[in-house]
Formats: sequence, C-alpha cells, structure tokens
Amino acid sequence: MSVYLDHNATSPAPQSVIDAVAHAMTVVGNASAQHAHGRAAAALVADARESVGLAMCQCAQDIVFTGSGTEAINTAIHSAVSNGCRHLLVSSLDHPASIMAAEASGARVTLLPATPSGQTDLDALAAILRDWDDADGRPFLSMVAANSETGVIQNTDPAIDLVQDVGGLVLIDAVQVLGKGPMLYPADYVAVSAHKIGGPQGVGALYVSPDAPFTPLIHGGGQEQRRRAGTLNVPGIAGFGAAARDASERFSGLAPLRDALQAELTAIDPGIVMFGADDARLPNTLFFSAPGLRAMTAMMRFDLAGLSVSTGTACSSGKVGESRALRAMGRIEDAPDGAVRVSFGPGNTMNDVEAFANAWADLRKAKKAA
Repeated sequence: MSVYLDHNATSPAPQSVIDAVAHAMTVVGNASAQHAHGRAAAALVADARESVGLAMCQCAQDIVFTGSGTEAINTAIHSAVSNGCRHLLVSSLDHPASIMAAEASGARVTLLPATPSGQTDLDALAAILRDWDDADGRPFLSMVAANSETGVIQNTDPAIDLVQDVGGLVLIDAVQVLGKGPMLYPADYVAVSAHKIGGPQGVGALYVSPDAPFTPLIHGGGQEQRRRAGTLNVPGIAGFGAAARDASERFSGLAPLRDALQAELTAIDPGIVMFGADDARLPNTLFFSAPGLRAMTAMMRFDLAGLSVSTGTACSSGKVGESRALRAMGRIEDAPDGAVRVSFGPGNTMNDVEAFANAWADLRKAKKAA
C-alpha cells in the first residue's frame, strides 16, 4: 500500500504537466533570442503567463516568474524595503520565507500575534497602524493567505484595507491557496508556487501591482521585463502553466475527504484535538494531535505502513520541530510532542481515508497497550 497525503508539501504532477515539460524540453531556443527558435520558447512562456495570471485572477503582464515561492516573497520584501518601507509587519503565522526575509532586510520587524483559532490578530494590526511613526516610511504587511499547517484561511481583505487605507503596501503569500480557493486579493504583491498544484518544483511567480514599487532582487540580463534576470526556465514555466490551467478542477471535492477523516479520527479517539476546525480552512487540510502522541514517531509508523503525511511544514531541510503555527496561536500545550498534518489532493479517495483511519486506530491501540 502506498498512500500520499502530503499535498501541502508538494503535489504530484499530473500527466498534463509531465507532457508540457517534456514538450518544452524539445524546444531548443532561448526565450530571450529573437530568431524563430527563441520565439517558439518565448511563446511557451507567454502561454504559461496567461494561464498563471488567470489562475491568480491577475493580468498576465503583471506576473513575474521566479525560481520558487520563496524567491517571490523575498523579491516583494526587497522591493518594499528598497523603496522606503523601514518597518515591516509580518504575521507570526507566515512561512519562514517571509519572516526570515524580513529579519534579514535591515528594516524593523514586528511579528503580529495570532488568535487561538489560528487567525492573524487584526486588532493588533489596527493598533500599530493608529500609532504609526512616519519616520518608518510606508507601512508594509506580509500575510499568508492560508497557514500551511492548520489550513486556516486568513481574513486578508480587512487586513489589506487597514494597510492600504493609510498608504501602505501588502504582500499576500497565496502559495497554499492557489487552486484550492478564490484568489481575489487586491494586494500589491501576491506570491505563488508551482509545485503546490502539481507543477514542477523550483518555479514560482510574483504578481506585482502596476502601482507597487519594484526593485529587482536578481540582476543581470533583461529577462522578465528587467524584473528578474537569468535565463528563463522554459520547461518549468511551461509545466507551471499546464498545472495552473486545471488546478481548481483537480483540487475540487476534497472537503468531504477531510471531513470524513476528521469524523473517523474523532470517533476512534475522542481526546483528539483538531486545530483550526472552528474556522474556515483549506478544503484539503487536517492538523491534529492527541494525548500522548509523539508526532515524529507517529509519522515514521505511518511511513512504514505506506502512508505519507507530515508533522507540519516540510520546508526546513527535513527538520522536524515544534509547530510554528501552534506556537503563534498559544496552543503548544495542546500538542507538547507535535501534531500531524494530513493534506489531500488529486487522486485521493475515501479508501485513503479508511487506510489512514485504520492506521491511526492501530497506533492508538499500540499506545494504550504499551
């Protein structure tokens, strides 16, 4: 048995993406070249830009392809700091890419607290903005659209309004939302990544509003309208475009799987704690703990049983530690030895729900017998 339940870390490529990448590998031109071969490569990039822009609900011309979602986030923060933002407001629920890029920027950084339910505390944001020091330049907010661990969907619209109403800039990290929910973010910058929707790893994109300041992070040639130097990764970009075209269709219908698993696990173990269950979540994500659960041990046992799950985010060189989200929410005491994340995706079925529920039942029986 082999069951993949870690789509928030990366989602396997469908055949359409594999075919798009394979075809792009046969197009020999450099997308920056002016001859016929170069124009053929450029056409693949243009088609992908249209598809990614459509999936993001943004104009294709405002999309900058990057080497990852992390690079997209870093580019937005670099642009803001380079253009006078000297105090960065970052949600404590953000990905390390946002938090660490802000801390490395040289600007002052304030981490916004989170509520126990898993939302960024907008009252704290409003209080900071009311007392804003003009010496800090324009306010800048970095906010994740949905936390990768809990799946809790953030209240981005009121946060964007609060910051933009005082002339500030907003970055939304929508890496986990692309393909799984609405992408209507009136922000200045929006970051996404290909591999979360079955595209190739190592490709991302950043939406840059026409009114937002921009300073390149990578210098060199004139690629991407001089916004991101370096030879374009045509096969990766083509694969991103293919993934974006039907992402919302492929990732639809996952909430029943999540809800069925939540019900089964709760029936097996009434003491289980479901994080974010009282708020709107990504339709594919379940994050939980239980008394006596050692998340790392559980993950290894699931792996031996052929079930791939996560103890949370998988973006720290394979390191497993305490949950960043639960620490921010003040919920570490509810998961002293970690929590398990199950994230569904295309191809998962109710059979996978049953397989995980059975493995969980076996795990808890073994715990009681020990």
